[in-house]
Amino acid sequence: MYQASKSIKATLVLVMFMFLTGGVFAQMAPPQTNVKTDYSDDELKQFVQAANKVMVIQEEGQVQMVNIIEENDMNIDRFNELIMEAQTQGPENITATDEEKAAFNTTLNEVQMLQMKLQEDMVAIITEEGLDIQQYQNIMQAYETDAGVKEKVDAYFAEQEE
Repeated sequence: MYQASKSIKATLVLVMFMFLTGGVFAQMAPPQTNVKTDYSDDELKQFVQAANKVMVIQEEGQVQMVNIIEENDMNIDRFNELIMEAQTQGPENITATDEEKAAFNTTLNEVQMLQMKLQEDMVAIITEEGLDIQQYQNIMQAYETDAGVKEKVDAYFAEQEE
């Protein structure tokens, strides 16, 4: 139970942090109304290979972020609260003691450095699989919006699990 709770909190940390700083995948242009859906089987297989590896990096990154937060004597819930405050009120206006602000700033800097490394790793994996970031994002968008693409991609994911 503790692991599941920790994982959920780590996910929140990662989602919050990616929301705050933007991320590799946040560089995407506004959603297109005409989403390309006619991808070749090879392109979809490349996407699945890349996505599987990206998920591993994200999961490892979540664990590392939680470790950074805990190593800086911060509570995950409190870190998330301060992230939200920094987002809405500005980092200089967070409600915290001087000691807590110092721990938060140190933690945030370490998490930002980790985030940059994770982004580099994800870009490298995507390109190693033969896609560029825009292609990856476009296929992801098609996966999220087109039932046919989703069905094909899910089938390739299932093949990978076998």
